[in-house]
Amino acid sequence: MYRSRTVLALAVSAASAAALVPATGANAALLKGLQDQEMTVNFPDMVPEFLSASETAKVGLVRFNTRWDGKSSKPDGGQITGIRQFVQQAAASDSGITAIEVVPTVVGGSSFNPKGKKPGPTAASKVSVKAYSAYVQALATALRDLPVDRYYSALNEPNWFRHLPKRGGATLYRRLHNTAYTQIKRIDPEAKVLFGELLPYARPLSKNYPNGQSTNAGSFVRDVLGLDKNWKAKGSNKTYTVKADGVSLHTYDFKANPRKKRKDRDDWTQGNLGYAKSDLRKAARTKRLPSKAVSNIYLTEFAYKTRGSDKIPVGRAASYLKSAWSIAKKQKVKSFVWYQLRDPQTSAELWQSGLQTRSGSTRATWRAFVGLR
Repeated sequence: MYRSRTVLALAVSAASAAALVPATGANAALLKGLQDQEMTVNFPDMVPEFLSASETAKVGLVRFNTRWDGKSSKPDGGQITGIRQFVQQAAASDSGITAIEVVPTVVGGSSFNPKGKKPGPTAASKVSVKAYSAYVQALATALRDLPVDRYYSALNEPNWFRHLPKRGGATLYRRLHNTAYTQIKRIDPEAKVLFGELLPYARPLSKNYPNGQSTNAGSFVRDVLGLDKNWKAKGSNKTYTVKADGVSLHTYDFKANPRKKRKDRDDWTQGNLGYAKSDLRKAARTKRLPSKAVSNIYLTEFAYKTRGSDKIPVGRAASYLKSAWSIAKKQKVKSFVWYQLRDPQTSAELWQSGLQTRSGSTRATWRAFVGLR
């Protein structure tokens, strides 16, 4: 999701407990997730309130984004400590949280996608695969002993150019993902590595950004896997194949009714989830994406905003949330994640989508979320 500078640096998302816990049968229940970096890591004194709310709503997984500048070989020690302490408190409180997902977020900003007509930098000039390999090894080593199921994705929203520059971005993402898979499995064989974390749709071209700000999920996947517009393979499988245990998608569509499909089937919103599944199966038939990964789809970010131009009335948001949940169940995905339990403590933060106010007062969306089964 698009965030203010602070939230982008420290974002946290929670995917549903069951979502990331392996399903035990074809009719395994869809479980819920929450994301809130402030409450889980940034403000440790808020952890008990987060855990209490998670227990009420029957949340089973919490997702964390770790900060990365594209060049450092070490994760932020403070964030690692925060994740570890949160998991230890969750285990001690018997909160029902059984899994975590950890996803590096590149905090590239405007230098990765500058305004104007120039094409901007290449992805390889901004992001080091060698440094990433060391970074992800350190991450997996630091967390492998935690008493929860552990899920990783290589990079948060790699099809947003502020996380990975447009030029060569798909190629570099493929290298980063395969590096993450290899290194994490070597260090923590029981961990699962997910492909994607894709934002759903491309932002429209503008005068300030004639080269765009993001690409839609379907197009990006084809570029990563070397597929043409009909999802047929080009080039060699050796070059384009990725390994993965699942696919993670961000299916938010802010103002739109989630039951309404978008015309462009490459926009992988909640309404287009059926298209996404169908096209991922086409990708799997090329053998460049494992069929087991396509059978395990996780929705790891979803929300309706409580502030800004994308805000909708809270009653409508609650109704849309119920519809989005029904679609997730119908499509038999593994998880459904809401971004932010509470609005940020700093009112100046641009990104606000809390199920509760910053003081903890509940909204209709929270009551709807608690009732989802």
